Amino acid sequence: MTTVAQLSEILQSLLIDDAKQLGRSSGFIQRERKFNGASFAQALVFGWQANPRASLEELCQSARACGVEISPQGLQERLNPAAAHFLERLLQQSLTYRVTSEGEPAGLLERFTGIYLQDTSVIGLPPELVQIWRGCGHGQGKSASLKLQTLFEYKQGALHLSLQPGAAHDTQGQATHLPARSVRIADSAYFKVAVFKDFNQHGIGWLSRVPATVTIWQDHQTLPIGTWLAQAEPSTLDVEVHLTRQRLPCRLLAMRVPEKVAQQRRARVTQDAKDQGHLLRPETLALCEWTVMATNLPPEDLTLQEGLILLRLRWQIELLFKLWKQTFHFTAWRTSRPVQILCEVYAKLLSLVVQHWLLVLGCWDAPERSLFKAVLVLQKHAFHLATVLPSLTQLQATLAALLPSLLRCKIQKRKARPATFQLLGRASP
Repeated sequence: MTTVAQLSEILQSLLIDDAKQLGRSSGFIQRERKFNGASFAQALVFGWQANPRASLEELCQSARACGVEISPQGLQERLNPAAAHFLERLLQQSLTYRVTSEGEPAGLLERFTGIYLQDTSVIGLPPELVQIWRGCGHGQGKSASLKLQTLFEYKQGALHLSLQPGAAHDTQGQATHLPARSVRIADSAYFKVAVFKDFNQHGIGWLSRVPATVTIWQDHQTLPIGTWLAQAEPSTLDVEVHLTRQRLPCRLLAMRVPEKVAQQRRARVTQDAKDQGHLLRPETLALCEWTVMATNLPPEDLTLQEGLILLRLRWQIELLFKLWKQTFHFTAWRTSRPVQILCEVYAKLLSLVVQHWLLVLGCWDAPERSLFKAVLVLQKHAFHLATVLPSLTQLQATLAALLPSLLRCKIQKRKARPATFQLLGRASP
């Protein structure tokens, strides 16, 4: 567990020591006049944390809180390729620090050493940046986008990010070196037999949605999973199977969904196929009638109903992406200059890393935490944090006073549709 004193030292190390050193070694700071690497990074990080839609004038106010007087034109001139290179390196440096909460939740999560949620989020960029971050391009290779490969440990809040071109496949960044007795939960885009076999060998649990393209090995041949399920009579299944021609041994957990839900799923996959110009597979339509999971966890560690709860937990990483997009507005720019946009993306990513650290220490141990409400509190204190950052004593005192207030940011309990934290608490250890 990270303490307030340790987090204070990490913030100073990153935003003062590392920023100064990288500002010089990256070539961004040739000679110190108004800005050095530290004051430049702090002005952007805390400026956009206070207001994600901040104008250059507002960023200059943030710079003033960091001890630098500069005009909007002067700041814009510094948002150049060298600044983008510096901010990217500082962002990468931030990802080497580890900040965690105590993270000892009761109930279902007690059984595992860690609950790792993995997914990606894509930030669209101007096409002029295609040589730096190549997007999918719809076959043309002329679009630009940045993919955030995100591994999120739910119990203690640890965040692991890596940057990839938008054209990279999700499976290229799969995490495999996880603690024994932990569980990795991911969507069907991460379904890869070689990865699951590696997890099996190292005692790592996994739970995954099953894509419609997966087959079941039966009677010396493969059968599409949708076709296989169509033959099933029960509305719920918990069976040992072998998947694909590689014959991956696992448990298949499946539950037939209500017809209304199946209709909604069929409409969605039909529209997706139309939008992408793909032929809709019959097995994809057949799978719309089921919620299907595969896992290597034995029944004593995870029942079917508990598997459904953990699968629902995967949406917490989607909510995290939603939080980032709503609080940092990655796709909304106040400029048309590509390099300035790139600087903004890197600085906002750096800001979200700092913000996540504050959330982890402030409210992660409260199961009913509301990150959206907590972020609003942090935004109001961004400039204050900027002013006290140089003094370790003042920074520790400020964080010690600020972070406990985040515990009051809560989600209300619901009777009709219980929140995820309620379902997790009800599951027996």
